[in-house]
Amino acid sequence: MPLTSSILWGFIRLCFMLLFIYYLNRKFVNTSGSNNFLEFLVWQWFRYGTIMGVVIFATVQLNIYSLVNCVIILIMIIAIDYIGLKNLRHPITYYNNVVRNNVSLVLQRIEISYPKTAWFKFKKKKKSKESGLYVLLLVIVLSIITFASRVYFFKYDSYSLSPVWIADLETVIGFDLQNWFAGESTVVGDLAYVNFYGKIANVTPEIALQSIGILESILIGVLMFWVVRKVTQSKNIAPVIAALTFTVVYTLSPVNIYYVLQNRPVFLALTFGLPVMVYYLKPGVLKMSKWQFFFSFLVAFFVIGLIDLFTLTILFPPFMLVGIFFAKKKSGNFKWVGLLSYLMSVVCIIGMYTLFGMYFQTDLKMFLHSNLLAVSSYTYIPQLVVELDTLLLYYRIASAGALLLLLAFAIFKKEDCRAALAFLIYFNLLLVLRSMNNSWIDDDLLTQGLAVFMPIVAGICLASVIRVFMPLYARLGKIRIAFVAVVLVCGVSAAAFYQQTNFDKLTESDPAQREVLEAYDNITRNYFPYSYAVVNNNMTQTLSTNKHFFMNYSDFIYDYPQQDSVYFKNINNPKFVKQHPDEIIPKSVLVFVFDEEKAADSEVYAENGELKPILMDQLALLKKRGRKVELFYDNDHVKVYEIVNEPKSSRTSDLIF
Repeated sequence: MPLTSSILWGFIRLCFMLLFIYYLNRKFVNTSGSNNFLEFLVWQWFRYGTIMGVVIFATVQLNIYSLVNCVIILIMIIAIDYIGLKNLRHPITYYNNVVRNNVSLVLQRIEISYPKTAWFKFKKKKKSKESGLYVLLLVIVLSIITFASRVYFFKYDSYSLSPVWIADLETVIGFDLQNWFAGESTVVGDLAYVNFYGKIANVTPEIALQSIGILESILIGVLMFWVVRKVTQSKNIAPVIAALTFTVVYTLSPVNIYYVLQNRPVFLALTFGLPVMVYYLKPGVLKMSKWQFFFSFLVAFFVIGLIDLFTLTILFPPFMLVGIFFAKKKSGNFKWVGLLSYLMSVVCIIGMYTLFGMYFQTDLKMFLHSNLLAVSSYTYIPQLVVELDTLLLYYRIASAGALLLLLAFAIFKKEDCRAALAFLIYFNLLLVLRSMNNSWIDDDLLTQGLAVFMPIVAGICLASVIRVFMPLYARLGKIRIAFVAVVLVCGVSAAAFYQQTNFDKLTESDPAQREVLEAYDNITRNYFPYSYAVVNNNMTQTLSTNKHFFMNYSDFIYDYPQQDSVYFKNINNPKFVKQHPDEIIPKSVLVFVFDEEKAADSEVYAENGELKPILMDQLALLKKRGRKVELFYDNDHVKVYEIVNEPKSSRTSDLIF
């Protein structure tokens, strides 16, 4: 089974939380017809997603990081933002004019039996150009397509349970121990979000780490859809195709297919970076004062620096330079405010890392250089149908053609194409950076950045072509919605059909890895913490942290039979139990047994498979002594046996019911 139910349920819980928050916002806060789900999602992620990053960082440094504390702080910030600082200065007036009136209105509606359906209807102040429901459905469909396409590659995933994955999991768990840097010279902000996602979605750290790559891809895909809508006149076709190019066209994407599910700091940083880029070019969209604009950008850039230094110091400088020339003229001095916030955030980040480097006795130059290199990324891209340099050449030619079309529209039609031109020029500047072969510019990380901007450029190029045929396209009227549906269906179908031959050439990863993670997920969901022990190889010990006791195979084979004998011999002797607490064994012991024949082909579990006869003999011995031994998990490569030392004392269902 490539997909555990916890990954799916975590995703569903997050979706329902977002929809519920959107309902509250749309019903009681921003009732504007332009407040569709897409705009809401991007704006709230930019504003409160960045704030949450700062909150997590601050609470870890203060040794108070927990879900409850983070949520309380975030609710306080949201309340202050909603009420406004001016109203907080006069709380009594605000209470009399706003709070009492709203409470009175709610009570009146309850008293007169206000129709239940009315609570779910939104006020329409004016007729919107497009239905909010239509945009919501598009976002949902794109999210589902991305989720399904990424899940398909679980069978090729080489990241899970790899040494890099284990190291990342240790870092994720470390946040619960109030560790951010822990003496390591790495930027770990992306893994802090993994930890927080695990808490709000109620999934284990290992499931959160498996899921985050999918969630990053979904968010990037939705943001591509939003960016192309914002910088071009195409609101449907080009944005949809741009998103699909990233989510389903793998044979033209410079991302290693074997590690497509790995979390990438560049991707997460760009989920904040893309809104920053659009808002920098079009500051009027935010409807903020310059001070609000400054602090919003300062927080966003600071969080990007916590997540990925490469994005902050390599990917952003060219865009900030381009933005100075292409930011909207009517925006006044907002572009300089944005540039100032960027420079100040870089100073803050470098200064902070300098202090931490002095504390942990780490050389700043070495720290910066190590975080500008892709230690856990891979240049090899097996699924590409053309060489990467050739593919980028095609993009360069297409962007040049789109550039000429946009200039023609700007000169002869007086259309505002500044934002689209900025993205095209910026993309070509990234290609220039790639050709420089500088030791401080890592080719792998730059390629990851290009993997995000290539679909956006494709969307802009397509939008510029569609603009030529806009009079004809406008005549389609309501049929345009059906046309978008056809594009979605045909795009996904074509991607599945024409890429399957390339996918068949890929080598599937070790299925035992997936079965081990699935077994651990089942154990965690069914057993009460620290009421049981797990017997497995030393590599999986990290999976036991903060959940249960761990025993390696050597201890189980050579020491456990003696412990079992001593414990059950003195089980009714309270004095012995008090004097020898180290002799007490867990209420249940779960033993991982790998199939000897199938594990022989595994690089990781071949030795574990050889232990099967010995482990089965040990289980038979314990069963002969009267211990209850049950098969808890059964799959092709892995079986998990439960040794019940104290009946109905470990499983959550037994303890509750």
